[in-house]
Amino acid sequence: MSKRKINQKDIADSLRLSVATVSKALSGDYSDINTETRARVVNMASQLGYMHGSRRQQAIAEDTASYLVGVLILRKLHEWQHTTYFAGMSEKCAKLNVSLILHYVSEESCEHIFDQEHQPPAMREGKLSGLILVNHWPQGIAARLAARQPCVSIQQPYPQARIDLVGVDEVQGVDTLADHLYGLGHRRIGFFGHCPQVDFARRRFGAYVSALCRLGLDYNPAYTVPLSAAHLEDKEIILTGQIESVTRRIQHGVRAWICASDWVGYLLCRGLIDRGYSIPKDVSVVGFDDSEDNTLGCPKLTSISIPAQKIGAEALRRLINRMRHPASPVLRVMLPCKLFEAQTTGAPPRGL
Repeated sequence: MSKRKINQKDIADSLRLSVATVSKALSGDYSDINTETRARVVNMASQLGYMHGSRRQQAIAEDTASYLVGVLILRKLHEWQHTTYFAGMSEKCAKLNVSLILHYVSEESCEHIFDQEHQPPAMREGKLSGLILVNHWPQGIAARLAARQPCVSIQQPYPQARIDLVGVDEVQGVDTLADHLYGLGHRRIGFFGHCPQVDFARRRFGAYVSALCRLGLDYNPAYTVPLSAAHLEDKEIILTGQIESVTRRIQHGVRAWICASDWVGYLLCRGLIDRGYSIPKDVSVVGFDDSEDNTLGCPKLTSISIPAQKIGAEALRRLINRMRHPASPVLRVMLPCKLFEAQTTGAPPRGL
C-alpha cells in the first residue's frame, strides 16, 4: 500500500493556519506573512515530507532546470566525515536535477577559496548555481560567498549573511535529555563542556539553562564545567583538572551530566571510570549527536540522534528554493531529533 501524499491542508491543520496562508508561504507569495509564520510552515512541510509545488509545476521544473551545486566542507582536525549529509543530498539529486561538486578546504587556508587556483574547476568557471556550506566557516568568508551566489548552511548560523540554515532543533534535543534525566529522578544536573567560543557548545548550554528553568530546577553556575575549544574539537587533547572538577561536584550530589557532545561525554565517562565510579550506577552521563565511534572503552552513551540524512536532503531543497526566490527572507529550518537511550543513564543513588 503506497504512502499517502502530504498536502497543504495537512500542514495547515498541524499548525492551525489557513490553507491560503500555507499556500502563500510555500509559493513565495509572502508579502503579508511574517517571517516567523513562514519559517513554521517550511519547518512543518519538511517534517511531514511535503513536496513543494504541484505535480505539474514540479515536472516542468525538473524537465527545464538543472543545477550544479557546490558543497564546501571546512575540514576540521579529527572530525567525522559527513557522509550521511551527502547521502541525503544524493538521494534527491535525480529528482531535483542537481549534480553535486564536493570540495574540502583546510581550516588554515580557507580564505584562499576566493583564489581561482584553489577553487574547484566548476566554481572557477562560474558554473555553480549555489553553495552548501558544511562546518563553521569564518563569518566574513561565509558572507562573501553568500554575496556572490545563493548559499545554505548545514548546522551553523551566519546571522550577518543571507544564508539559510538547515539543522537540528538543539533546544528540543537538550530538553529531551533533561526530561529523560528528570524522569529517572535526577534533580541536580550539571553541564560538561561549556565554551562560548564554540557555537554548538554555546547553543546547547543555553538550552540546558532553559531546560532547568522549565523543569523548576535551580540553575547553579557551580554545576557547569567549562572546556576549551581545543578540548571540544581536537581529540588529542587530554583532560586533567576538568575531571577533578566533576568529581568534586559529584560529591555534592550532582549525579547527572549533560555533555556538549558525544566526544566530551566519552571523555567524561572514561575519566570517571578510571577514578572508580560506575556508569550509570553512580553517575549518569548523556551526550549529543550520537556520531562518535570511539567509545574509549566506555558503555555506549545515551545521546541525541541527529537526522543527518534528512538535513542533507532539506539543505538541497532549501538551496533550490533560495535560487528560485533570491529575495525571500532568510530562514532557519530546524528538524526534530530523537533520544537514543543506551547504557549510561539510570536512577540516582538512593538518598540523592
